[in-house]
Amino acid sequence: MSWKKIKKYIGTAYVYGFEKLIFVNWFNPLITLYLNFRSFPFSQAIKLPVFVYGWPRLFSLYGSMECVGTCKTGMIKINQTNTNMPSHTGKATEINNWGKILFHGKSLIYTNIKIDVKHKGILEIGNDTKISIMCNIVAFTHVTIGNHTRIAHRCQLIDSNNHFIADFNKHRVRKMFHPIHVGDYCWICNSSTLTGGAVIPSRTILASNSLVGKDMSSIPDNSIIGGVPAKLISSGHRRVENRGFVKEIFKFFKEHPDEDFYEFDENREPSSCDLN
Repeated sequence: MSWKKIKKYIGTAYVYGFEKLIFVNWFNPLITLYLNFRSFPFSQAIKLPVFVYGWPRLFSLYGSMECVGTCKTGMIKINQTNTNMPSHTGKATEINNWGKILFHGKSLIYTNIKIDVKHKGILEIGNDTKISIMCNIVAFTHVTIGNHTRIAHRCQLIDSNNHFIADFNKHRVRKMFHPIHVGDYCWICNSSTLTGGAVIPSRTILASNSLVGKDMSSIPDNSIIGGVPAKLISSGHRRVENRGFVKEIFKFFKEHPDEDFYEFDENREPSSCDLN
């Protein structure tokens, strides 16, 4: 190994072993034990499915949490620092759970997130789902986030208007809460809002700064939607999560820095973008 590579290795190890570790949230065994045994059935709690980092604000754990299917130690991580996010990562995640939170597999819930599940409300989080910093999730009824879905920073999923509105023309008050459903392999880009009644079908990309408050399940597969309110922008697009494909694309742009596009084989199936 050359001296140049050794210096690079030492520098990287220093950043990840010293600089970064000073400022990220460390694993908190006390809160980990408390949250697991306070929230999960005993048969699941003893497996410690949730690892808690730092000091999240646990306003209420009156409700319950449960693993659906797989239940493994540390498969869910709460209040973990993500230093790669463009927004502030230092504030603690807040949990106010009076209902039920269901985990369908491993998930990452980063810092500065508010999770508020009301009485009889249900929040379902799919396998390999990541919720980025500064998100706000409120479940009066039922909020479902599918498998392998990414919720980017500063997003909101709120299934209620929080206040009733009286229509004095028709002399009626409309229901203020409706379920939200986000499918599998979705990418909800930053600063977007989903309100009651929003349905995002699987493998959909929601553009940044968008608003969805209705059922969008009629759009074609592999679509991009966006706007206020969100509309179909284009179809035939898929988020690339396959590590091999990502590596292939990075290598191309590294070798061809002046190119704007990487053209791939027309026979490549859309599913080749999914996690491998």
